Amino acid sequence: MTYTGLLLREGLLNESVLATLTITKTEVWRGIPDHADFQPADWTAIWFAGDAAEAEAVALRLSQALDRRWYCNVMTQEHTRVVYGGRVFCYPRGDAAGRAEAQAHGRAQGIPERQLDWGENYP
Repeated sequence: MTYTGLLLREGLLNESVLATLTITKTEVWRGIPDHADFQPADWTAIWFAGDAAEAEAVALRLSQALDRRWYCNVMTQEHTRVVYGGRVFCYPRGDAAGRAEAQAHGRAQGIPERQLDWGENYP
């Protein structure tokens, strides 16, 4: 089994964490129309993947590298991990209560509602 993840480079306080990931794709998204005041208009999306047994450790490393106002996802077939700076939420994929708790934390950090819309589909 594997995990997959997506993060935005601009949310990283410490980019050295990138060296610990197996990056599968990178893309620049220009002119994000709904970016918050604290976010730049251009984002660098980084997809990564690895062995599912490492998903929790990867999520913890990312939580130490992210700004609290950004998040990323680390997903396995069974669980969604929503990673904020200093906090990891892990819930069974599709669990509405787990998702709502992770979204509430994002709101409390000042992340715009429109950005708290991560997908639940595992590739």
